Amino acid sequence: MGSRLFGSVSAVAIAMAAFSLDSQPVVVAQTGGGSAVKTVAGCPADTPQAFHKCALEKATTFQPPRTPDGKPDLQGYWQGSPTSDAVDYSLEGVAESDPDVTRPIMAWEPGPTLIVDPPDGRIPYQPWAASIGRKQLNFQKYIDPRTACTSGGVSRVMQYDFQIVQHKDYIAMLVEDHHAYRIIATNGRPHPGRDIKTFHGDAAGTWEGNTLVVDVTNLNGYNWLDDSGNFYTDAAHLVERLTLVDADTIHYEITFEDPKAYTRPWKVAWPIVREKEPGFQLIEEACWEGERDVPKFLHGGYRLYFGEPWRSR
Repeated sequence: MGSRLFGSVSAVAIAMAAFSLDSQPVVVAQTGGGSAVKTVAGCPADTPQAFHKCALEKATTFQPPRTPDGKPDLQGYWQGSPTSDAVDYSLEGVAESDPDVTRPIMAWEPGPTLIVDPPDGRIPYQPWAASIGRKQLNFQKYIDPRTACTSGGVSRVMQYDFQIVQHKDYIAMLVEDHHAYRIIATNGRPHPGRDIKTFHGDAAGTWEGNTLVVDVTNLNGYNWLDDSGNFYTDAAHLVERLTLVDADTIHYEITFEDPKAYTRPWKVAWPIVREKEPGFQLIEEACWEGERDVPKFLHGGYRLYFGEPWRSR
């Protein structure tokens, strides 16, 4: 089996598990965790900004393999965010001085911001939203949706092991994390009416040269972006760009726009690398089997997250 396992849960889960005598393991996130990786596809991987610039330049000269209909062939097994575990904890990065870096149970790993725009590497929250995300209200009062066994949502599912299967009208992404999957329509069909909202939203794909551009709407806003409680609302509009840099590397970029929560659009980027281990296959992560912590969190005063902090805004 090819997956590598490490814990990725909210501080709520850690705190509750620490004093629970019969607590079971909370949630196991399946991801690469390659903090020792220094280069990807010949590009520096010490910061996402360095990889972002280098990879986009390399992609201009790479001629990717093609499917029978002539589109770039993205098929295969892939591993998201191999250069830093910090992407799970906070898209804004984790400082060495963060108290969660030194906690005794499942300490966070320091790492740089994944945000490549704006230059300060911070989510451009409106003031009210900043008091909810960034280890504030969400982190302190709510159970991380992944800990409660719902999907991580977009873009979080792109951090884990997944498989891409292509058809001329659709692209499927089969994600190891919590049985999640995504269907991206590439046949030009329009988005559904705005009253239809789901955890992964509606994804419409088009090709711009060698780049798959995925336009995501119709999100319910019930996901977090990371363990820190960073979030978007049901007004979010996301645009993903997947570009092969070489035969084994995808440059992944996503732009977040949400007029309810942000003052401006913002963007993250990271490498996605091909799983080349012989015999690799996705491992079931059922999550619900043997899950006994969520009732304890609820008993301790924490709440399930369905967007309550922003729904009345």
